[in-house]
Amino acid sequence: MLRIITGQAEARTELRRISDRARDDEIRSKEALVREILETVRLQGDRAILDYADKLEQRPLELQRLRLSGSVLDAAYQQIPKELLDAIKLACRQLEEFYRQRVPKSWVQFREDDVAWGKRYLPVQRAGLYVPGGTTPSLSTVLMQAIPAKAINVEQIVMVTPPDAQQRIDPRILVAAQEAGVTEIYCIGGAAAIAALAFGTETIPKVEVITGPGDIYVTLAKKMVYGTVGIDFPAGVSDLMIIADSEANPIQVAADLLAQAEQDTSAAAILLTPDAQLAEIVQEQVSQQLQHHPQRIFAEKAIAHYGFIAIVDSLEEAVELANHFAPQYLALQVSDPWELSKQIRHAGAIFLGNSTPKVVGDYLGGSSAILPTSGTARYASTVGVETFMKQANMIEYSPAALKKISSALQILAQTEGLPAAADSIRLRILDFGF
Repeated sequence: MLRIITGQAEARTELRRISDRARDDEIRSKEALVREILETVRLQGDRAILDYADKLEQRPLELQRLRLSGSVLDAAYQQIPKELLDAIKLACRQLEEFYRQRVPKSWVQFREDDVAWGKRYLPVQRAGLYVPGGTTPSLSTVLMQAIPAKAINVEQIVMVTPPDAQQRIDPRILVAAQEAGVTEIYCIGGAAAIAALAFGTETIPKVEVITGPGDIYVTLAKKMVYGTVGIDFPAGVSDLMIIADSEANPIQVAADLLAQAEQDTSAAAILLTPDAQLAEIVQEQVSQQLQHHPQRIFAEKAIAHYGFIAIVDSLEEAVELANHFAPQYLALQVSDPWELSKQIRHAGAIFLGNSTPKVVGDYLGGSSAILPTSGTARYASTVGVETFMKQANMIEYSPAALKKISSALQILAQTEGLPAAADSIRLRILDFGF
């Protein structure tokens, strides 16, 4: 049953426990193995990938089947229903429209004395996307990575994903990837896949940026290769927080909490409300809706360990707790969600109003399904076009403009003990004949 607790102190304690659920002592024991995998793949390339697939995954791989062929990709279209293909195409169109509006524009500003300042934005050449395996296909994870990369014309969009026991990838994933702009797909998962993308192998190209969620091995590997490549953020387990008042529909709130809990046994589903009656009805509804839920075992475990309802004194107190927790997903099911949203400082995505469930953002809303977790929304942002872009400042000074600031530049350089830098100004001024 979904617990109901009262009091801010108890709520804070629970939120801290949930936030720290991915930071346990087991992580330290896994770090050594991940480092070994990274180094071995860096040195041995494809051979190491095949060895680790056999040794760790018990899924022997054949080198010639590491990269999916065109015939396999084409055949995937024949294995999915037309209704799903239409839904994927719709999602791709809407998401691409959203992301194209988000592309930053290069600019140049011309100032007096022929001074030009500007900023230039360019896509990375190669992006590596990690899509985790599982019992159901994570279409949103594919779309929310590939489409922003496609929107800014990344030349190579490389996807890695672990195969099943028969060395196959779900055809629904393959179709989504092709529709979203992925240029090549490899049957490989875990830390070895991250190593292959970061260092390159004989078969898999080295990329500049790696994105996508995964298990603890993938998360640790991404942390360790950061600096060799860019990453989005070290994704952890998912969390949804709902702030609701008396205007919220308790049946819908319960469904939203279950929609979160059904995804993973470690998923957190949290409701904050000042309405005690709403809390009790939601608790009852969660129990009722769970009775015939096809993922009941997963959802019950998630709710038992990482779910609760907190009765708070006010919406302001709920906001304070939300900012303290920095949720991955935050739903504001209140009478005036836009006004309340002004007080939110930390959240990966904010869903406003009773008719905007989290699932809208997962597929069509443009919010992205790949968001910072475990409180990292305090400083990290969602995967978007900026994730796959780099920027460079553009500067040009005319001789006259350089002369005007030459004395200040030389003083600053000399103060920092950089005589050659000061000379680089002085010699130019002499050459200009001023």
